[in-house]
Amino acid sequence: MFALFLLVAGTHFAALLSPGPDFFLLIRTALAKGRRQADGCACGIALANLLIMLLVLLVMALLPAEGSWLWRGLQVVGGLYFAWIGLQALASRRDLVLPQGEQLRLGGVWKGMRQGLLSCSLNPKVPLFYAGLFGVLRESAMPAWGLGLAMLWMTLVVLFWDLALVRLLDQARWRGWLQRRVRWLDRGCGGLLLALGGWLLLGAL
Repeated sequence: MFALFLLVAGTHFAALLSPGPDFFLLIRTALAKGRRQADGCACGIALANLLIMLLVLLVMALLPAEGSWLWRGLQVVGGLYFAWIGLQALASRRDLVLPQGEQLRLGGVWKGMRQGLLSCSLNPKVPLFYAGLFGVLRESAMPAWGLGLAMLWMTLVVLFWDLALVRLLDQARWRGWLQRRVRWLDRGCGGLLLALGGWLLLGAL
């Protein structure tokens, strides 16, 4: 079970490393509004992740016990979704273009927090992603306290990674490193997502 948790946690962190909508929102906020509002944005994104995870776990708790056709159907859907986005990541040829030199206007923490909360909450991929992750943990019969610890861990990882990201991208060296390696990050994330998708599909058999 610990090895499975490491796989889930590794996939979650790899998805954070692979630049997505929240990544670009943070960077643009940091460049245009300053670090204070970007920190608030990071807190809002973390809060949205926590609320979405709570909602996902609540819905899963209301589902029939394992072995039902509904649970197996959801496993198949989740497994196929993870496999699809994993293959997309593996096939990605994108280059990372970061926003440059916007005119800085200082903003507030609370404004940034609202911005991050709304942006992440309205992204339909986030609940699907967490439903897949927690589906893998539920299939392994992880107890409720284990699911709670996983939720706390992932919330803190989102928060501290986003706060660190705002500071790291102030440095030209780190920006260059990320731009050169974004394809490798996509491939690493894709491989882990395929592994989790396969786990879910096998569990549905």
